[in-house]
This record gives sequence, structure tokens and C-alpha cells, in this order.
Amino acid sequence: MRGSRGAGGMTSHRQIEANRRNATRSTGPKTAGGKANSSHNALRHGLACCIDDEDRELSELADAVAAALGPMMSSELSLDVARSKRELSRVRAVRHAMLTELLGAQMSGCLKRLNGLDRYERAALARQKRALRSLRGGAG
Repeated sequence: MRGSRGAGGMTSHRQIEANRRNATRSTGPKTAGGKANSSHNALRHGLACCIDDEDRELSELADAVAAALGPMMSSELSLDVARSKRELSRVRAVRHAMLTELLGAQMSGCLKRLNGLDRYERAALARQKRALRSLRGGAG
């Protein structure tokens, strides 16, 4: 039988050994410069980092959402809506900064990073949609 799986669906010993040999060649950057560059990969725009839910601004926004939507709005649901609104605001602020950079003729990599923002915006919009759908489900 050809391939990496035996009759029982398990990975063969040959394949496991080949995977181990390949893994020794792909362990990331080796030079100090390469390590320094890769250490900043997740910090390009800061949108992937978590934000403290104890933030006073977030609490105030959640209270405003709850007050606007009335007694049917649970505190957890209003916090979810507030988080999604804040995430959307952050994505849009980063996009604005990138577009400003793009207008300044610093195009290298800017278009790719702009395209990457869509992931964060879609996630925030999905969170908002789930929270609002949950609100409608609880009210009706």
C-alpha cells in the first residue's frame, strides 16, 4: 500500500521517521536578525492581542448598550456587543493608519496588511451578529 497510512488508518513508522527528519530542518530562524524579525510578526497592527475586559471604557460602553436596549439585554450580551463595537473601531483605526501610509507612497507590504485586516473585521462583525441574534432570540 502506498501512502502514509496503513490498513488501520494509523501513520506508519516510516512516515513518522520522515516527519521527524523534516522537522529538524524547519525549526525557524537561526540568525539573531532572523529571530528579531520573527519576534515582531504578531505585532504588526496589535489586533490579535487580547484586551482587558475590566477596561472602564468597555464597561461604560456595555452599560450604554444595556440602557439603550432595555431590560431584555443581559449584562453578558451587552458586554459582547460592546466588545464587538470596540474591535470594529480598532480595525477601522488601523485601516485608516494604513491607508494614510499608503497615500504617503509607502506601498511595500501595506496592501497585503490591509487585506489581512479583513480577518479581524469579519470576526468582530460575526461577534456582533451573534450577540444581536441572541438578543432577538431572547426577546421573541
